[in-house]
Amino acid sequence: MSIRMPSSPSHAAGSRRPGGAHARLREAIGKGWTRRRVVRIAKRLGLRPDEGLQSMVAHIERLRRRPIGIQVVPLPSPATGLTCFGEDRDTIVVNDAAEPLHRVLITLHELWHLIEDFVGPGPLARLWRESVTGPLERCRLRQPKKAEPAFGDHSVFDVDNLPDVLGALSPELVREVIAQRRPVKMRGEHNHAHDPAEVFARQMLQMIPLDEDRDGTGAITSSFAHRRTGI
Repeated sequence: MSIRMPSSPSHAAGSRRPGGAHARLREAIGKGWTRRRVVRIAKRLGLRPDEGLQSMVAHIERLRRRPIGIQVVPLPSPATGLTCFGEDRDTIVVNDAAEPLHRVLITLHELWHLIEDFVGPGPLARLWRESVTGPLERCRLRQPKKAEPAFGDHSVFDVDNLPDVLGALSPELVREVIAQRRPVKMRGEHNHAHDPAEVFARQMLQMIPLDEDRDGTGAITSSFAHRRTGI
């Protein structure tokens, strides 16, 4: 009777598809570029995560010349947070079910959407667009990128969950979303590793001091714990 020995780890690794290592390398490089870019943008805009989340929100309010309201409400899955770009006030909504530190991460993710309009694509992205993808699209050798969804990217609005999401929001916010068609961006439960908003949130979270109060995350998280809205 012949006995088939199990494959060794090295053999199993060698049996993987050749493209697997290249894909992982591309992913690692992409993450690295995105990480450096968001940190560079934060510095360029004068954001100081080391001074706390409250300070970051106040600084972005000054940049945008409008207040930012933060609301904590139960959001239906898969939404964990959203940003509504109001006419004279921006609103961030954070899922009530999230743990305090997760709420800080969600808030940071949404704050990125409030500053991303201040910066365009990086120099390498612009060069690639001008010298490669642009000419290919003009020659019809490459399909242009799809148009942005009606509710903006990061959208988890769909026919099934739209009533539930809108039902969780305040009447004033629903009016801005539906009647005034104000842009909305949303954060789902699963976020792509290359997503600049998520990379920004995770990078800033590492630099925010965690000893500002007994909750360890500053005035905003303290207000989360007491279910206050606004700042």
